[in-house]
Amino acid sequence: MAIRYRVGIDQTDGQLLVGMAHVNQSVAKILTTLPLELVMLLDFGSNLIGEIGKNLYAGEALRIYGIVAGAIHKWEPEFRVTTMSLVSVTRVGGLSLALAGTYYPEGRFGNYAISEPANLNVPLVQATQGAAA
Repeated sequence: MAIRYRVGIDQTDGQLLVGMAHVNQSVAKILTTLPLELVMLLDFGSNLIGEIGKNLYAGEALRIYGIVAGAIHKWEPEFRVTTMSLVSVTRVGGLSLALAGTYYPEGRFGNYAISEPANLNVPLVQATQGAAA
């Protein structure tokens, strides 16, 4: 039986996304969407954007990890996070995460028998108001 990869549309250029490329876009969308932002799906997203720009100490990093892992586990059935790293943090509110985990191409059907290791790089940037260009 052939693997049924998820297919979607790239939000930037309208090209076809298949498999892990679609999951990468999905994870970025989950992490950058605030709850209550989507009218027909009010609990979709994460509160990660509210954490960007705060002073980063061990407790805050752990909070970010919890938010990211929880949101992905809730909304993306095809990817499970095993390790996470803060790749870059900027003084003006930029954050980039490197996620490693397991990709389940048929996870949306409840089939977790097919899996492969996967890595995602998720750049998250908070726009600053009034910042000089």
